[in-house]
Amino acid sequence: MAKQSDGNDLSLCIYNDIQRRILSVEFEPGSVIPDNWFSDNYKASRTPIRTALSRLEHAGYVFRQSGKWRVSLINADTILQYMYARVAIETSVIVDFMREGDLYLLEDLAHILRKQRIIASIDPVDALAFHEQDVAYHETWYSSEHKLGLWRLFRDNLDYARLKILDYKRKQEYETIISEHEEILRCIQSRDEERLKNILKTHIYDHIAGLVSQVRSQKEYFV
Repeated sequence: MAKQSDGNDLSLCIYNDIQRRILSVEFEPGSVIPDNWFSDNYKASRTPIRTALSRLEHAGYVFRQSGKWRVSLINADTILQYMYARVAIETSVIVDFMREGDLYLLEDLAHILRKQRIIASIDPVDALAFHEQDVAYHETWYSSEHKLGLWRLFRDNLDYARLKILDYKRKQEYETIISEHEEILRCIQSRDEERLKNILKTHIYDHIAGLVSQVRSQKEYFV
């Protein structure tokens, strides 16, 4: 990373870079970031590095233990409760969208799905880019129904974002997720509320629950 003239700008660049590495699970939950890694990767004095790490610690991305910086663990049990609640909330929001929303937005949803297919077709898949389109897809009906505050409760959760990236990285999941997005779109088009409830439970809760079970047996990622 090139050194910048403004120390505040530089600390923000370092913050954003480490944040990206944590969200993409390049830095795995619970892993140690060696002190020399910062000096090796950033042409910066200790002050902007300390400032960036302090902000990351305050935001919950890292913590200091025994003199070492570690990436925060994932609280899987809390996330599963979030996802349980999200199924009920998102079902209600989409049903309202079906009944009274601007159905011209269905073309926006279809466009997002086309972009997801393009991203998923490029090897290696950019999981963060795919995630950004996933966020845009789900955000559409929350925005239409003036419920963005509810959406941000889920969208901005660090643990949820990392679990989603892990979910995407399972080879079969890109096609599965896109297919489920397409099925949700069909439910909206046909106003099939009963089918919508079932597909949202599978899409939102079951994937994450299955992933947590799988990862628990392989990694020490969780609190």
